[in-house]
Amino acid sequence: MEEILKKCDELGILIKDSDVYREFESLNNEVENNREASLLLKKYNEIGSTIQQKQERGFPVEKFEQEKFKEISMAVTSNAILLKYIKARDGYLELLMDIHNALSNE
Repeated sequence: MEEILKKCDELGILIKDSDVYREFESLNNEVENNREASLLLKKYNEIGSTIQQKQERGFPVEKFEQEKFKEISMAVTSNAILLKYIKARDGYLELLMDIHNALSNE
């Protein structure tokens, strides 16, 4: 068990040293320090989550919800900081999925 935890620590260090992680962390801090971007991202995530939950439960998504999500999505894509953040987040999540897949294939 101790050997597994040691390897986990090593993996964590490798992840933290990766360009993908550093870019994501940098942009995450930038978004957190930008009131407009952080509020916009929060609203986007809230609306997206509500729509996803309704779809998973088989409830209809109202037209006003779809329109609001479309509107907020356009605002997100118009925000340069959020575009860079989303790209960096996707890269980081891809790295984590690659690690997960490597573990699953062993």
